Amino acid sequence: MAIHCLVIGVGKMGAAHLQALAALSPDSLTGWAPGSRPRAVERDVGGAVVRRDELQATLAAVRPTHVIVASPVETLTPIAIEVMNAGVTHLLIEKPAAMDRRECSLLMACAAETGAEIHVAYNRRFYASVRSALTHMRAAGESIESVLFEFNEAMPAQGPGAASEVKAHWLLANSMHVIDAAFHPVGLPDMQRSRFQHSGGLSWHPAGSVFVGSGETVTGVPFACHANWDAPGRWGFEWMTKSTRYVFRPMEKLFVMRRGRFDLEPMALDDEIDIRFKPGVYHQNQAFLAGDRTAGLVALSEAALLIPLAQKIAGYPEV
Repeated sequence: MAIHCLVIGVGKMGAAHLQALAALSPDSLTGWAPGSRPRAVERDVGGAVVRRDELQATLAAVRPTHVIVASPVETLTPIAIEVMNAGVTHLLIEKPAAMDRRECSLLMACAAETGAEIHVAYNRRFYASVRSALTHMRAAGESIESVLFEFNEAMPAQGPGAASEVKAHWLLANSMHVIDAAFHPVGLPDMQRSRFQHSGGLSWHPAGSVFVGSGETVTGVPFACHANWDAPGRWGFEWMTKSTRYVFRPMEKLFVMRRGRFDLEPMALDDEIDIRFKPGVYHQNQAFLAGDRTAGLVALSEAALLIPLAQKIAGYPEV
């Protein structure tokens, strides 16, 4: 089957998708965004066509088989619904795809009505560091015994450059990347055996600024988490097996601590692809085009479970 790709949105993430897709060589590749901003992106992706007409006109002209929605967060759900109603059945939507359960229900209902298959772009699962650690564990015959992660967000006083509603739900809109990556091999928290607390608040994120939690996942793996958005910090997580502590800090790198030692040993990675392209995006998009559900793609039904988790961690209203 011929593959015709359309990337909606050509900001930083849209450009990253276009660059990776250009190397994957689908039968056609087109970007779309309103206004004059796309011109610089065309140079970045070596001349991929970027259209600036009405979206419906682009959909009719391109007739895409695969669409990546990389528009601003607050527009992800309505644009994805417009794309599905135009007949596209393969969609990869940038995280978080939906900002609450209501939006997620709209996406699910439209997908069921149109027969569309939706995946959500949590590309950190596809990092060379993450893939390498899981390969090492399998080779050693070990499994993850416990998980520790931090999702600090170092921001200026006014917060991230996003719509106010998106900033007010920043844990779901952004921090969920590290949370999903940390949990994905062991399952999400069992809410009956897990506890979360939040306190403080910021002008742009009144729900809280300090977050802590602990418990067990649905597979029985213990975990603990922490974040303080009003103090210095960065994202990071650790997976512990009986013999090795795997440390992802920064997440693109992998360090290990061996039993009986205290030093962190850097592990060599086959990360040439993650250096050439935005880390994780090439392999994620490769899996999306191939329809490879075993590679770690996040189905919409799986991403939907992250919404109540974010509400529980941050204390967001259950809309």
